[in-house]
Amino acid sequence: MITSKNIFHHELIGLNLKVFNSSNNFLIGISGKIIDERKKTITIETEDNGIKIIPKDVSIFHLFLPNGELVEIDGKILVNRPEDRIKKKYKKL
Repeated sequence: MITSKNIFHHELIGLNLKVFNSSNNFLIGISGKIIDERKKTITIETEDNGIKIIPKDVSIFHLFLPNGELVEIDGKILVNRPEDRIKKKYKKL
């Protein structure tokens, strides 16, 4: 089960996301369901069925886990290929 402690070792596709903060003011507040993840970007489907590509390295995300928990993650930590991030060992964050 995905929790705030093991989120880096799980797939993010399918989770709901909101851009909490960003150096690009146009990205703040965008929310939707993650449909794809690349090394430097996350693609989400917004509530109006639009597709947005958000750069990881300039954003802070709020992820909503299936158990209702809210997790805030700095996108700089996520900059990596998803398959490499899942295998990587993390020190305490």
